[in-house]
Amino acid sequence: MFSTKMLLNLFLLLQSAISTAPSPSPWPNCSSSGNSGGGGGGGGGGYSVSVLQRDPLPDDRSLVSHANGSSDFQFNFASAWFPLPEGGGGGGGGKGKGKGKGNSTDGLVVRVVECNPDHHSCANRTTHPEWTNAGALTVVEAAFPGDAADASGGAPPLSVAHISLADVTFAGATPPPRSAAPQWGAADPRIAYRPATRTYYLTWDNCTQNCYPHRTTLLSTTADPRDPEGWTLHGPILPGVYTGGASLLFRDPSADDAAASAPAPTAAGAAGAAGAAGVTGAAGATGAAGAAPAPHLAFVGNSNTAAAILLAESADGLVWAPPANASRRVFMKGRPGCWDAPGVAAGPQPERLSSGDYLYVYNVDTGFPYHPNPVGRCAIGWAILDGSDPSRIVARSDEPLLTATLPWETCAAVGKGYECQEPEVVFSTGMKPLGNDEFFVFFGAADTDVGVARIKVQVPSA
Repeated sequence: MFSTKMLLNLFLLLQSAISTAPSPSPWPNCSSSGNSGGGGGGGGGGYSVSVLQRDPLPDDRSLVSHANGSSDFQFNFASAWFPLPEGGGGGGGGKGKGKGKGNSTDGLVVRVVECNPDHHSCANRTTHPEWTNAGALTVVEAAFPGDAADASGGAPPLSVAHISLADVTFAGATPPPRSAAPQWGAADPRIAYRPATRTYYLTWDNCTQNCYPHRTTLLSTTADPRDPEGWTLHGPILPGVYTGGASLLFRDPSADDAAASAPAPTAAGAAGAAGAAGVTGAAGATGAAGAAPAPHLAFVGNSNTAAAILLAESADGLVWAPPANASRRVFMKGRPGCWDAPGVAAGPQPERLSSGDYLYVYNVDTGFPYHPNPVGRCAIGWAILDGSDPSRIVARSDEPLLTATLPWETCAAVGKGYECQEPEVVFSTGMKPLGNDEFFVFFGAADTDVGVARIKVQVPSA
């Protein structure tokens, strides 16, 4: 016979086992690997990604915001990171605007909007109504020292130069004509530095009001993003296709693969650093001996509906086209029954890992019209791309990496309006490698502020 005490102990033991058992995934239909399939959490292939610091700034504040005085613009969001050219901060040898501090090592391209007439009155609140709805691009210096932060929660001294109208650029395009009514604007920048040519490749979207019915992803290049006169506009990534954003992966065979996942370049060595600055070469990029070099890759959002991320190829990084093999033209779709089912959108440039594979951060966008999603209007996930063939996904997150949780991401207290352009949004177009398979991920928050999080990829053991 069992005594009362024995039965009580058995009950407590069973209760403890139930409470400590892993809870089932809310998205059991997420296939974690392969292009058909990838929060933290596991994602297949032995990879997982964790968030070391959800917000590495003091007091859970945003990185760039009109509210905290770091920008003159009401809305600051999609942001792309780049390493400064050789010469460092403070204007780049007279080419840039000289607003940065001498200790700047980084730069940001930030989408800004003065006011959104679709959401609230913009009377007496705009200086450029011709682009204020879709936005414009700004380029500023910054300092994002990764060596000052760690998983224990220490806050690095992250800083960004104040953003003003003087920082606006249209990256080689003729700005829209002055008008009292919206004409067009620039949206959602993504930038990759290519060591082989010492050139920065900026993709950005030309948008009419609300980016509908017209949206085209354009390519501009420069030797120094801070030089307003140094940009060259090359035209659409995919002419004639309604696209929404593109991230680039350059696969130059001369790139130093041994430098993969090394710390991002210092200002003194950014221009000549191969392997750590932005996007670098791929292992096996030339294929078998005597084979033609592997093409550079572009991961292109196909429209505002975020139905898929398309693949484009290029031999020189300037002229792009869909792969000749039609079966390779769709890179990624949302997975039915999974957290990313409502639609996927391009993220920042892929970055090399110590394993030789690539980390690709992507976005979930519920698109237009809005598709209800428990992870919010926009969220962030990750995929691992094969180092030899980055068009192939080898692992993919089975739950979101980042969702809107902080007050300036959810806008729960203020709602949609002049203080918050789009509630429940985190959307990434920028990423900085820090070494040791760690990264800063930059994202637009509520289409109003710029945020940053520190993440780490756990690679499979050899």
